[in-house]
Amino acid sequence: MQSQSKREFLQMLGLGAMALGMQPLLATGHANAAGLPSWAALPSGATPKTGGKLVYGQTYPNWAVGTSDNGKHPYYWIDLLTRSVWNCLLWVDHDFNLQGELAETWNPSDDTLKVWDFKLREGVQFHNGKEMTAEDVVASFNAHIAQKASSFLNKWFERVEATGKYGVRFTLNSGYAEFPYILAEYRLTIVPAASPEAILTDGIGTGPFKLVQVDNRRGFKAVRNENYWLGGRPFLDELEGYVVNSQTAINGFRSGQFDAVFNIDPTTAGQYESTGGLVHKSAGGDQFLIGLPKNLTLPWNDAKVREAMSLSIDRNAINTIVYNDPGTWVGNDTQMSGINKEFIARDKPFDLERARQLLAEAGHPDGIDLPVIVFSPSFPEMPRVMAIVAESWKKAGINAELREMPTDGFDAYVKQVNPPVGRPNAGLVGPRNPAINLGRLVSNPVESAGWTGSQNDAFVKLYQETIAEPDDAKRFANYQELQRIAQADTPAIVLGGRRNMVAHTTRVKNLKSHSQNWGTRFDDCWVDA
Repeated sequence: MQSQSKREFLQMLGLGAMALGMQPLLATGHANAAGLPSWAALPSGATPKTGGKLVYGQTYPNWAVGTSDNGKHPYYWIDLLTRSVWNCLLWVDHDFNLQGELAETWNPSDDTLKVWDFKLREGVQFHNGKEMTAEDVVASFNAHIAQKASSFLNKWFERVEATGKYGVRFTLNSGYAEFPYILAEYRLTIVPAASPEAILTDGIGTGPFKLVQVDNRRGFKAVRNENYWLGGRPFLDELEGYVVNSQTAINGFRSGQFDAVFNIDPTTAGQYESTGGLVHKSAGGDQFLIGLPKNLTLPWNDAKVREAMSLSIDRNAINTIVYNDPGTWVGNDTQMSGINKEFIARDKPFDLERARQLLAEAGHPDGIDLPVIVFSPSFPEMPRVMAIVAESWKKAGINAELREMPTDGFDAYVKQVNPPVGRPNAGLVGPRNPAINLGRLVSNPVESAGWTGSQNDAFVKLYQETIAEPDDAKRFANYQELQRIAQADTPAIVLGGRRNMVAHTTRVKNLKSHSQNWGTRFDDCWVDA
């Protein structure tokens, strides 16, 4: 084999990614004539106005808000839209490309893909006036590891160290071709270095707004960060956000209390539009996942029952009835999203005849009764989605109660029986890159529902080979094969199809819903007087 220099190797990585239309591993922050990164460009002809206040309602609270009284901590922020106050090293844009946020460049040091070097933006200030340096980034990530902010990060992390005032090096315990995507996760914010007891607790970040008041179960108020690193931003002087239910959101929008509402109930879009509102729909969104834990003696421990449960769900009915969006992609029983280039659908995702045949082969020719499956309605339409699931199952002879529970205490309740896999439940998975999406079936026992057996062993082996593979085309093919393995054993059921939506008044400009709900930005929108 012909040897390659490090420079040639990194060039090969970049060219291979570009040929596939994927984000190259070697990335550089590009700036326009105004000194802004290219992703910060506004729509052609836009004339933003400065000043004013944006008040939004949020129908999807952070799942962790009930577990802490400190709303200044980014993990317990009222919703997942943390980029109003904090920034991360990287950001996933609306097209699912990786962009530099507090990092300007990043690249693997060699072909093992175990060591990654990052160059930070210079001159970035925290809200308290302190300059952000590598010391703060190192301290932030050591705190994130200690506080277990991200299972994605903890699984691969070995150490982080400064390589100069603005250089940071991550060393992983094994090669990971798409590691940088992890650093765009909404919890992995950069904060000032502090003691282990104090770090992450004071609400200080580098984001476009400075926190002035917060109640982590109700809302927050923030004001413009005059020293924001993204020059000339934000355009707004003030930002407020409140957690509300769907009806309160509609009433608040009609009365002028809210300028925008995130994650609206899709069946209420017309009510926002009838009052002059505009609705923006992202290409994708969080998916509903039905966990089928195999840690107890349950009917679906038989893979044929699991596949029958999946094939008997009329997912297009969900898209049509709940989202008024017939023909939208449907879940393929992995956490892959229809907006991933590597996504492959089941050959026939809705097949009642095959479902009944599978049940008969599993010893249930007259149908089957399932235990209670609990869910918490994180999104307002979730009860209607679950009702369609239950009705679909009945047509195949599958009887199950899908029981609604409040968000507070839901996570603890689910894990009560043989944690961490716990009780049968329905939850959410957010859209991410394929390495993270498919890695959930390896690293997260709750979302994989305790998947074991020969198919799982084959999946884990191929996954480990894939993420350490520097060739983009090989990773692409392997990601599709991983989906086929999972579909053959149906460890859990993913419904898919939903798209995040934000409604706003006509005075609000350039506010968009993001497929990764937590990827929403507030530094590029403004309000007319």
